[in-house]
Amino acid sequence: MYRIVRKEVLNPAVKLMDIEAPRVAKSAKPGQFVILRIYEKGERIPLTIADYDPGKGTVTIVFQEVGKSTKLLGTLNEGDYIADFVGPLGNTMEVPKGAKKILGVGGGVGIPALYPKLFMLHQEGYRVEAILGGISEEYVIFRKEMEAEWDKISYATDEGPLVKKGFAILYFDRWPKK
Repeated sequence: MYRIVRKEVLNPAVKLMDIEAPRVAKSAKPGQFVILRIYEKGERIPLTIADYDPGKGTVTIVFQEVGKSTKLLGTLNEGDYIADFVGPLGNTMEVPKGAKKILGVGGGVGIPALYPKLFMLHQEGYRVEAILGGISEEYVIFRKEMEAEWDKISYATDEGPLVKKGFAILYFDRWPKK
């Protein structure tokens, strides 16, 4: 059993949870994922590792409540347990040789998948920039964390103070190449 040590509501549909999973936290690398099951006969859900802390033995997941299992996961609270938490799975990212500047592009629940990758690259000395999108400002999650770390961030939303109509990926071609 894996204990939920922190739960945070990021917006009406998206939740963040820190799960106590020391073995997974110790082995995790940016770009990997876990598969969890809420209860023994439940559905297996793959979720990207949004962050990890080997010292605390925790893994952070972020999910949007869209189906039966993610809605059920969203009802759990700090102190509750998840039956299975398997990982880390998948491959980590590779950076092209000679790269000096990294541009991360993501929207909605895709943003937390970028966070550990960009954080690692920034720590390694790369210039890190990001284009982040969401339906509205409240759906551009991990904003504070990324603004504290990265060299430049641009936003694309359909409404609100961050308005730049369209998906974040549409602004990639207009991004300065130097």
